[in-house]
Amino acid sequence: MKKYFITLACIAAAAMVSCTRDFNPESVSAGKVLTLSLTREVPGQDTKAALDGTSVVFQADDAVSVMSGSENARFTTVSGGAPASFSGTASDAEQYVVLSPYNAEAALQSASVVRITIPEVQNAVPGGVDPKALISAGIALKGASSVKLFNAVSLVKVEVPGGLTVKEIQVAGGFGQNIAISGQFDFNAQEESLALSVVANKTSTVVTLVPAEGESIIAPGTYYVAVRPKTTYDGGFTVAYVDGDNQLCKRATRTAADIQRSHIFPVGSLNTTDYAAVTGRATLRYADSAPQFTGLIKQLAGGSGAVLDKDYTVRKIVFRAHSLYSQAYKAGGNLISNGPNSDVQIHAWVIDDTAYVYTEAPVITLYSASGNLFRDFEALEEVSFNDVNTMAGASFEYMFRNCTNLKSVDFGNADFSNVTTYGWMFANAQKLERVSFGETATTSATSMQSMFSQVFNLRYLYLGKNFTLPAIVTNMFNGTASVTTTVQDEEGHGLQCKLHASQALWDTLNTDLNGDGVNTTTGFNKNRFYFTPVD
Repeated sequence: MKKYFITLACIAAAAMVSCTRDFNPESVSAGKVLTLSLTREVPGQDTKAALDGTSVVFQADDAVSVMSGSENARFTTVSGGAPASFSGTASDAEQYVVLSPYNAEAALQSASVVRITIPEVQNAVPGGVDPKALISAGIALKGASSVKLFNAVSLVKVEVPGGLTVKEIQVAGGFGQNIAISGQFDFNAQEESLALSVVANKTSTVVTLVPAEGESIIAPGTYYVAVRPKTTYDGGFTVAYVDGDNQLCKRATRTAADIQRSHIFPVGSLNTTDYAAVTGRATLRYADSAPQFTGLIKQLAGGSGAVLDKDYTVRKIVFRAHSLYSQAYKAGGNLISNGPNSDVQIHAWVIDDTAYVYTEAPVITLYSASGNLFRDFEALEEVSFNDVNTMAGASFEYMFRNCTNLKSVDFGNADFSNVTTYGWMFANAQKLERVSFGETATTSATSMQSMFSQVFNLRYLYLGKNFTLPAIVTNMFNGTASVTTTVQDEEGHGLQCKLHASQALWDTLNTDLNGDGVNTTTGFNKNRFYFTPVD
């Protein structure tokens, strides 16, 4: 098989997003160096104006995909700039699809159609757009003279004013719409087509713009969110932001929107007048005569909806507060009948093997009787919480009963200060490897009996700086992290689990140990844990 060594010389025009890219005429033969001079397609608003005062240059080590057949060759630039030369090696082919930026997972669906991914979560770039969301593609013919890389996305332009705390920005379709605006799509890069079609069950209805890495808020300025181009946003568009109180502040229009490819859709400035904050309480109830969490999730996964049914479908459950969800989920069987004193709806849906539990309220409040919350989800491997608290006197007894395949539970920034009992919470979860309680306090706890009993494979336990023990701790760590490991300390102890906790908790756990380093009440064996103090 012949190889081509191809150099891409990329010229960035005064625009933020991808790319009309023209190749200088040159005849190509096998093995010959091909130099491609690229210019960018200028995205415009209704006036066809370019983005204000922005320009794009390639950075050192940027990469593009040069694709033919099943091959996805990675071409990089050493110095970046505008223009920038990209070089790499590609197999001999009659035609290439050039995709920017490089995506190792991208694959050709035909000679001119490439599968792209518009990110569901994008990073805020002042005056710009997340580079990984800036997707463009075009056709390069063997021996041909020119090619253009066309934008696959549209841009939503949002202004963040000074004096407003913005933790994240969310965009979605308008009233009554269930429109895929991110995820996987097939993009036909031919100039006469420029078609973009949905890949079934691989899309999302919301795009979230989050602060840059290391930042907690989105600073004042202009930002762009990449979304799927579509001319039939009949119900309009929804824009929301999360404020400093974790309230979702949203504005939904009913006016039809035309989100054109390679164009900018301005939504103006975020503010407190036009964006109404969602307040109130969203209480999640375990089980009742009406559809509640445990039965409803099993029903959505194809079961009868009976609480005690066994579910073999759901492998992951994601909880998220202060978040937009498709307006279509407000109808039909996706509404979880909320617990007492609940005035904000909670909705759930299942895609493939993942269940999503979302509310627009600032937090999800777990009902006082939350024991057995995940009972008999026998395929469940991972649970991820975000912004969860509980009613007073909450019980977590047997919360993960019969979750025989559970591997990871992350409670994020949950507040469990109202929980009284954790008895048998993870008992017999023999495949469980990771648990994180974040920094929640456990000040109301009265019992943690057998909490981690028989969790043989535990490898990571984050209890944080505010986790304290209650009066009843019988067999709390009975058999915990007892799987044999080849990792040993200097005394030959088989350390298995990394424990992150306060020094005070570690000292408490290490009291009254017998000659084997075991506390006969809790079952805690210091020889199975690496300890890292949390300040």
